[in-house]
Amino acid sequence: MDDNIRFLKEITENHYQSIFDHPYLGMYRRLHEEFGLKVQLNLFYSMENFDLSQMSEAYYEEWKENSDWLKLSFHSEIEDVKPYESSDYGKVYEACRKVHEQIKRFASPSALASTTTIHYCLLTEEGLRAMEDNCVFGLLGLFGNAQKPRTSYGIEESKAEIIRSGEILKIGKTSFASIDIILNLFSAEEILEQLMGMSQRSSIRVMIHEQYFYSDYINYQPEFEEKLRSTFSFLSEHGYQSCFYENFIS
Repeated sequence: MDDNIRFLKEITENHYQSIFDHPYLGMYRRLHEEFGLKVQLNLFYSMENFDLSQMSEAYYEEWKENSDWLKLSFHSEIEDVKPYESSDYGKVYEACRKVHEQIKRFASPSALASTTTIHYCLLTEEGLRAMEDNCVFGLLGLFGNAQKPRTSYGIEESKAEIIRSGEILKIGKTSFASIDIILNLFSAEEILEQLMGMSQRSSIRVMIHEQYFYSDYINYQPEFEEKLRSTFSFLSEHGYQSCFYENFIS
């Protein structure tokens, strides 16, 4: 799940008894209990009037206790357009390190994922090396489809085509795979059509963005939870089990 930070700000400001008192995480726990869902939340370091250094440590044990199904990871320092498209090693390394440091502080090392999706899926070779040096060895990206191919992380088209087909491709120390469907781009009916077309694959990787959950967001999707529930209902009925990407490459 990409572009996450607002829920952490609200947990800290509202002094909830539990992280799951926040409706966003409460929703994910319901889906976990219903479908065995495992959730990875890719984090920004900061937003307006808040950064991860301000996140309360009061929920450390709760994050740790739930880290078998709920993990956190680096996404970007801020919500910016193509933040690391031309960034050098130092900028990427420091941005990732800052997020990892805070995750371990407020949520425990066990809550830190070893894979992620970089905001806009763009990194230089130096940036890729910086991620490896932060112990991130799996990257999910956007590779389009046969009709509209695209690539991520500077991967050449011949290799992107392999990833696009659903394969995991290891290049150097890093394993790359495609995000197969971004749920907030489609209606519930369109999602099921897309999933049906991929239902012969051994794995399907799905993603959604946090901001569409909130009613004050300009592109709010009131069917946010409905989309997730119908997606994971379909996948469960077709024999899929939820797991973290890092479990495929460890």
